[in-house]
Amino acid sequence: MVPADPILDPLNDAQREAVLHGDGPVLVLAGAGSGKTRVIVHRIAHLIRERGIAPWHVLAVTFTNKAAGEMRERLLELLGVEASDAWVQTFHAFGARFLRREAVRAGLPPAFAIYDDDDQKRLVKRILSDMGITEDGRFGPREVLSRIDRWKNLGHAPSSVRFEEHDVQTERSVEVWRRYERALARAGAVDFGDLLLRPAQLLESDPELLARWSTRFRHVLVDEFQDTNPAQYRLLRLLCGERKNVCVVGDDDQAIYRWRGADVGNILDFDKDFPATRVVKLEQNYRSTGNVLAAAHAVISRASRRRAKKLWTTREPGAPLALLVAQDEHEEAQRIAAAVETERHRGTRGDEIAVLYRVNAQSRPVEAALRAARVPYVIVRGTSFYERAEVRDAAAWLRLALNPSSDIDLLRVVNRPARGIGERTLERLQAFASVQGLTLFDAVGRRDEIVELKTAARRSLGEFHEVVAGLHRDAPALEAGEAVQEAVTRSGLLERLRAEGTDEATDKVENLLELVAAAREFDEARGAERPPHDPDEPVAPPLARFLEQIALIGEADAPTPEGRVALMTLHAAKGLEFDAVFLCGMEEGMLPYERPWRREAAADGERSAELDEERRLCYVGMTRARSRLVLSLARRRMAFGEAGPSWREREPSRFLGDLPPELFGLPAHPPPRAVPVAPVVRRHPGALPGEPVIEYDVDYSYDQRGDDAKPFRPGDPVTHPSLGEGMVRACDGTGPDAKVTVIFPGIGEKRVIAKFLRRG
Repeated sequence: MVPADPILDPLNDAQREAVLHGDGPVLVLAGAGSGKTRVIVHRIAHLIRERGIAPWHVLAVTFTNKAAGEMRERLLELLGVEASDAWVQTFHAFGARFLRREAVRAGLPPAFAIYDDDDQKRLVKRILSDMGITEDGRFGPREVLSRIDRWKNLGHAPSSVRFEEHDVQTERSVEVWRRYERALARAGAVDFGDLLLRPAQLLESDPELLARWSTRFRHVLVDEFQDTNPAQYRLLRLLCGERKNVCVVGDDDQAIYRWRGADVGNILDFDKDFPATRVVKLEQNYRSTGNVLAAAHAVISRASRRRAKKLWTTREPGAPLALLVAQDEHEEAQRIAAAVETERHRGTRGDEIAVLYRVNAQSRPVEAALRAARVPYVIVRGTSFYERAEVRDAAAWLRLALNPSSDIDLLRVVNRPARGIGERTLERLQAFASVQGLTLFDAVGRRDEIVELKTAARRSLGEFHEVVAGLHRDAPALEAGEAVQEAVTRSGLLERLRAEGTDEATDKVENLLELVAAAREFDEARGAERPPHDPDEPVAPPLARFLEQIALIGEADAPTPEGRVALMTLHAAKGLEFDAVFLCGMEEGMLPYERPWRREAAADGERSAELDEERRLCYVGMTRARSRLVLSLARRRMAFGEAGPSWREREPSRFLGDLPPELFGLPAHPPPRAVPVAPVVRRHPGALPGEPVIEYDVDYSYDQRGDDAKPFRPGDPVTHPSLGEGMVRACDGTGPDAKVTVIFPGIGEKRVIAKFLRRG
């Protein structure tokens, strides 16, 4: 039955309060699974439909293309085609759109390129080479770019970075940054940091521009506000203007990007920066069972600084949490693989199961165990298609077609496919360009002036120049699909790969054709768009818009292949949900993570902030689960130190200690005592005072060590990873190295080590 009011009827009371809020700032604290996307979408629909705000006067920003696309689809369902005029996009997409509108003021060509991580590394590597700096493991492209990105996130420029006189690395980094910015300007390009920093700089430096943009949007909405960095917050405050009609939606308990510049203080102190803020809490969770929410709250409630809230649900408590305790990471992986198989036999689809870990290195033993168990899986790390070499080559050709001044793109493809232009030729070309103050493309155009070049090299450079010039002349006027087809054909990429005839070359041809198909799909989607009502909206060439779209694709936008178990870091899992979640490495040093290079004492405030972020990561991991949450740990783990690899004993994570035993289906803790107590030792029934004690039972329920800590007894059902199910006949010894005699049906009696058995 269709609701009488599709905008308000589907909302609970708290959601409705946020949607109906009038003018002025509002902070919506939206816990995991509490319907934050619904609040943003329905508030936009209410502003447009009920309050008469023009769609192009509404700006909503989020962090992933997937989230922005979901918002746009839901708006179309509620409002129809008029929703397409609302500005609903990622922060970086908004920055790109702003800079295209203000390209002249920004000193950029309208079809400027956006350099991604790989482009930036290649550019910095070239700059370091020009400066005569060799990589030494401490100072290379990755380290320099990390500093530049951090400085941009903080809103700095090269001239505003302060450093001590003896700080050579910072001084070098600033000089690299200056050259890097000059190279970007010469290429008519920007990086991701510029998409946030440059709009803010333009608005602050140009009062007329600020007056126009600060009144441009009647209402601004921000999703995942807890993940904003200083540059994003600075831009947001400029866009809000005097009206301050800003609605920020987020959850400080899910602020997990401190390492890349996000500042949880933005959400914690928002009502200080925006006085008279209304605070609305969304605490009803629609995703997880009661036990999952209770576990997550037990961990996050102990954070030193957070806004008070507690998720609740009308769902049943659900299955108890499970705890897998293993001797090492290999046994942990085997137990996870076995539990994943059990979950699949229960009827859970593979793509509704996730194995989450703190660092990527933890995936290796899990992958091996899943392969051995023949469980299909996928490692979720990002959009690998656009990172393939042949696709990147094609993208570089396309960017050259729009802007031949991009030296880094020219260097990538000048000999792809091979056309006899060697390193010596390129060195002479670059030297000539440097002396004459030219771009490399202009230097290629003046190749006859470079006397050191051989005739064959001049001829090859001339052919290359002709191809680029032709694409530059034709491509901007073509549809994106046609432009990509022309680029991969005229460049010779397709012809050369087809001539190779190998399986690898065939795969690369398929990838290039898939890129053409992606561009044609883009054209079809663009053709269905209606012209913008906003008269100031510039119309960029289709190819420029397509390149912008693929440049802004992020990690969280990659789908999980159907039927495959997802393996990913806790950071990559944010925003996702699964029926069953396995959270591994629940040990001190792993979660919370202890960085090996930061073992020295840190300031108390810094240590507290780091521990809070680790708690939030654990909370995020737990709240990905809808119905079943399995935690695992290893008693020892291989670590690498100065003396090489060695086994290191691990203590259970303090976060496990936060969890009440009853969440695992165990009896509640005994009354707290002044000091910790060991597991309770109980004598067998029937032993009288004074009698010698022959045997003891150890009740491990108090330390939550799990079933594998209990001795095997005759008659116990067990399972071996290769021998299958069996029954214990006898046990010699205790602990993981005990020798257990097991009868396996169809196989017979076998003597195996206890640590390879799990209870049936």
